[in-house]
Amino acid sequence: MKRIIYTWLMVAVLLTTGSCRKFLEVAPPDRMSDAAFWKTKGDVESAIANAYGFLFDILTNGPYVPANGDIRAGEFNATNGFDVFTAVGQNDLTNFSRLDRYNMNALSDWYPFYQSIAACNIDLVRVPDVKALSPQEVKQYMAELRFVRAFTYFFISRIYGDVPLYVEAYDQHPLPRTPMVEVLQFCLKELDEIKDDLPWQYDDPSKWGVRAARGAIYGLMANVNMWAAGFDKANQQKYWTGAADAIRALRASGTFELLPIEDFRKVFDGRTKESLFEFSVNANYGTTTRYVSVGQWTLHSPLVLNYATSDCFFESDYVKRIFPQDKPDKRLDLWFYAPYANNTSAMFVKYSNVVNMITTASWLLDDNLIIFRYGGELLLGAEAMANLGKNDEAIEILNLVRKRAGAQQYSGGTDLKQFIFMERQRELIGEGVRWYDLVRTGRVTDPVQCKNFLTPEQFNRGGWTWPISADARNFNPNITLNTYWTK
Repeated sequence: MKRIIYTWLMVAVLLTTGSCRKFLEVAPPDRMSDAAFWKTKGDVESAIANAYGFLFDILTNGPYVPANGDIRAGEFNATNGFDVFTAVGQNDLTNFSRLDRYNMNALSDWYPFYQSIAACNIDLVRVPDVKALSPQEVKQYMAELRFVRAFTYFFISRIYGDVPLYVEAYDQHPLPRTPMVEVLQFCLKELDEIKDDLPWQYDDPSKWGVRAARGAIYGLMANVNMWAAGFDKANQQKYWTGAADAIRALRASGTFELLPIEDFRKVFDGRTKESLFEFSVNANYGTTTRYVSVGQWTLHSPLVLNYATSDCFFESDYVKRIFPQDKPDKRLDLWFYAPYANNTSAMFVKYSNVVNMITTASWLLDDNLIIFRYGGELLLGAEAMANLGKNDEAIEILNLVRKRAGAQQYSGGTDLKQFIFMERQRELIGEGVRWYDLVRTGRVTDPVQCKNFLTPEQFNRGGWTWPISADARNFNPNITLNTYWTK
């Protein structure tokens, strides 16, 4: 599989790897580090584009978003020669031979994420000194960079747990891992300080979702709060309130909307009024990858040529659990073909913007890597409100998503919190969310709700994290590994 290449970007930084004291010492190979580069608005735009592109390149080095976000829960059947996904779905994450395919072993190396963070740290120092920028432009660029840095810290916290917190450019100190809740609190402080520095959305539709705007900031605030609430239980009320307020602000802005469910391909093609934050995939600009979604493994003819069956499928027991056969739901009708077949004749077509369908080897998907979208964030807000006892408000928001799906309105009779959780599983199936929802709510220890469940003892020892490569200690002796994965 061709690795994503941002041909229009300049690489801002390379990290030295020679000694522990240079863990985050940046030695850029080109003029991006040189003050002579930082002269024009175009220079800054190049640096900002690189901040996004660098992170996207990391996220699509392998199918990290769908694998750790969805497949790890265990309901994705990959027995047809795709043992790498079977291993992930069994939490067998230290068996390197099983994880060799699709670069999945490389997720144990958090080093590339710190390259992205280091790039942001340098840019945050350089941007204010560019005289060609107006004060408002400086404020907006700084807000974008702080958003990307906060998002990266949030993302890696969900993967590894505690992580070193670097916020200074050219920092050479070998810092130990910072407790995850402290990292999340840093992110919330950053986001609160920049939340008014960007427009709710850009006038130019080509920037919708792919450039951070205020909607992306509030979406990230809601997610950070809800993740923190799962681990800092003494302060749950504060985090739930923060998440609920963020989603209220999104709604009050009047900027975002739920597209008709029949337009789901437009949603995943990207840059719509439902998008809050996403990374662009566009074959016309050379950004094509099959690692963005599960679509590569869940389609067959006639949507792709010369494939009589899918490679993998969501197991029918799981599909029946979230989409009961006697309950109408257009998402089941539109996103699945033969959903209850429980074999490779089934298709999951949520991601099916297929391009270049000429030969077996050349078809690609043009679906964007959707991180936050309005439908999912509304349900996150409903969850927070239900946790706060704001049931009427939670039900109102829940039913907005249900109505769009052509599903029956919730009117009681079943536990509201559990119903909202299951609605997120329906709405966001395949979008790299399920494992994280199971972990932060504690449902990952319930064998009824999670096939790849953990015992409470396994959870408490960090079985929900991904292993960290021992190489991390070569560059920083103060790093401790995730003990659950050390034998």
